[in-house]
Amino acid sequence: MPFIPLEHGGEDRHIFYSDTANENVRESLAYLLPLPELGLGIIVYTWVHAAGKDGKGRAGSMAVVYGPGVEQTVSEASDGILVPDSMGFEDWRVGKITLNATRDAMSTHLKFAGERISLEYEFRGINPPFAFVRHPGGCPSWLADDRSEQGGRVVGSLVLDGVRHEFDTFGHRDHSWGTRDWGGPTHWKWWNIMAPDASIHLMELQYFGKTTLHGYVHRDGLTSVITDYDIDVEFDGQVMQQKLDGTITDEDGRTTRIRTWHGADLHWPVSPHLTLHEASMHGEIDGVAGAAYIEMAWPPAYLAHHSETEEADASQLTVDREVELSAQS
Repeated sequence: MPFIPLEHGGEDRHIFYSDTANENVRESLAYLLPLPELGLGIIVYTWVHAAGKDGKGRAGSMAVVYGPGVEQTVSEASDGILVPDSMGFEDWRVGKITLNATRDAMSTHLKFAGERISLEYEFRGINPPFAFVRHPGGCPSWLADDRSEQGGRVVGSLVLDGVRHEFDTFGHRDHSWGTRDWGGPTHWKWWNIMAPDASIHLMELQYFGKTTLHGYVHRDGLTSVITDYDIDVEFDGQVMQQKLDGTITDEDGRTTRIRTWHGADLHWPVSPHLTLHEASMHGEIDGVAGAAYIEMAWPPAYLAHHSETEEADASQLTVDREVELSAQS
């Protein structure tokens, strides 16, 4: 099945207030910024639940900065903010975050004004968004009604504890809506590699005894659906990914070489069912330098069995449980 682009407005808000909504029905936007040269990774999330009150949904936002470039993981979050159905992502203001996203989904101006984290940048898509429902494997019902993925060029600045960093680099954006069941999968790989004029998203899901592969390779002006991959992963003693090296094959018969290596790590116990291992990494696509954001999800018991110590060497994020589960895309 060839790549099918989203229609104009396909990235508009999908989840609105409902007085009969399940608490787990939500919509979220995630912006991932790897800054491995600074020893940092940055996660910015915003979300809205259909369950709210007084005719309004319940929304929140969060920013996380982690890695050896900061003494300890910094997390700032707001939740339980009531927003009207009329508020869309073209002018989204929730807690400390302001988003202005274009309806063609190719540009976002993002600002997070926190106490310790001040972040502002422009995200410009390298490729059009990739929606799961339109492609092989679809979108499993436990994951979302649908989700989209997009690599981009990112230009802006971070002020962390008063220290300013300017950047002109690469990042990733995802958008999902529907119900998230953290007990649905047994494992996933969520890999994003970006370079000038090239972007790759690969997500492998393991659930209910099967494995499905999702994603795209965008390069040379062509976006093509991934059909296979052969990538070696090197882990440390806490099952945190340190290196990726191998090839990805797409529907147009192209073989693309990718390589990533260590930058910054985050151990995120997001649910009793699943722990996320986040890695902000240096990256290459066919030898061209870029950046990568590499996430893997594991059952906590599996990590405990294979880890050399009880405590992860990577930074560990601990925030309020409601915010943790709301924020995840």
